[in-house]
Amino acid sequence: MSKNVINTRNYENPGEELDTFLIPNEIYDLTINRETKSIQKYFFQENPKLMFSFIGFNSKLKMSNQLLNDRKCSCFYKMPWITKYQVTNNTDSSILLFSQQIQIYKYMIKNWYPSPSMSHMRYLSSIALGMIQQLKQFNYYVNNNLSCHGILCEDYIKGVFTSERQLMKYIIFIFNK
Repeated sequence: MSKNVINTRNYENPGEELDTFLIPNEIYDLTINRETKSIQKYFFQENPKLMFSFIGFNSKLKMSNQLLNDRKCSCFYKMPWITKYQVTNNTDSSILLFSQQIQIYKYMIKNWYPSPSMSHMRYLSSIALGMIQQLKQFNYYVNNNLSCHGILCEDYIKGVFTSERQLMKYIIFIFNK
């Protein structure tokens, strides 16, 4: 087996293990402790690319599940962020095989809100996707000269920008990256 592939063969519940292994290393502790505001602040201020990476990740998992339903298969998926597994096992990258994509997708669907044990990856995905929806709505309002007061009154923005114009420039910048 390649050194980059996440090895889940020896685990009783590979979906649960993958759910923990795939957490981005830089926000691992924040995710485990469910610190939503700190994660939002990190996504928005320090690493918006990571926030947008969750769109591709969720799309790939959904497509893999659809391919499985059509009795087809897909290729591996290289994780676009540095995972906890990579750091723990000192590997260059993390690769999910098709079967692992299906396992994590099913685990995420099974452990979704309001489930008592929400999946870590579903938790992060819901934060990232919710923030992107808010930012798109704000961008739409600004571009169409609509009042956008109150759309983005989140903690991750407070104290970072001195004016609404500065915030708008930053949002345009991260969407065009």
